[in-house]
Amino acid sequence: MKIFLTERFQKEIRALEKKDRSTCFELILKLPKFVGNAHQHSGAALRKIHSSGIWEARIGLSLRLVFTLKPDEVVFISVGSHDHVKKFLSSL
Repeated sequence: MKIFLTERFQKEIRALEKKDRSTCFELILKLPKFVGNAHQHSGAALRKIHSSGIWEARIGLSLRLVFTLKPDEVVFISVGSHDHVKKFLSSL
């Protein structure tokens, strides 16, 4: 599975603390394994959040990764808090 990071995602992840960045990238690398088993306990709480094919992976209580998913690729769009994701979705 190919992994792409949008410019927006790269900018937002650079703004995170080093520990949070590390946790995000660990999940990004593990994501292909979780995709086929979204309901298997992974701690990532994967769920579809928009009918256009936008998904969310939760990292703890404070961070969310927003991405699109295709059979052979995942494109990370945004990273931030729950409120950040709600604002992002309202802009669609």
